[in-house]
Amino acid sequence: MAWKVSKPKRWIIGVLAVLAILLLYSEHERENTSTATGSTQPCTVMVTADALNARSSPDGNAPVVDTYHRGEVVSADRTITNGFRQLAPGRWVAAEFVDPTPGSNCG
Repeated sequence: MAWKVSKPKRWIIGVLAVLAILLLYSEHERENTSTATGSTQPCTVMVTADALNARSSPDGNAPVVDTYHRGEVVSADRTITNGFRQLAPGRWVAAEFVDPTPGSNCG
């Protein structure tokens, strides 16, 4: 026994199928575009201390490898360990003396 679907119902089913395909395709394209263009904002922070030492590890006694000054905006990592934010490999600053910049993705 075959299913018999009237022409108006077939038309509605066809339109719904096309809309579903277009919706899936547009969502797929949106995800690919955001990944390809790097739409995720990087983490950047502004230094709030007059002078802020960057250390080689997240330890207040680690060797100083650089110094930043109030108002400087620098790229950072989302990693915070032992109260220190990682700016780059081997560069850690006290997290209390940097603030994420507006729109920054510092998590």
